[in-house]
Amino acid sequence: MSQSAVEINILGKAYKMACPQGQESALLEAAEILNEKIAELKQRTKIAKSEQLAVMAALNFCHELKLEQAKNNEYADTMAQRIQLLQSTIENALIEKGIEKNDL
Repeated sequence: MSQSAVEINILGKAYKMACPQGQESALLEAAEILNEKIAELKQRTKIAKSEQLAVMAALNFCHELKLEQAKNNEYADTMAQRIQLLQSTIENALIEKGIEKNDL
């Protein structure tokens, strides 16, 4: 996949980033979200140092990501259990009807 250079601004500083073609708008949107999060942290915490704000924003995003991953894992586990139950129910119904799995 080819790359293109995209200029983004974080905390008023321009950065040129390599980006897969077709993903430029997603990268720009991510930069906008990061700037909003940093501005929110700056207002809420009264921290002025850009580096500290960036680290805090990164930690917040990582925490949110871990929470979402835990939710996804829990959902996947629940779905696996439901599928297993459904499979077992179908197999039992087939056995009751005298149909073997190999007959299908």
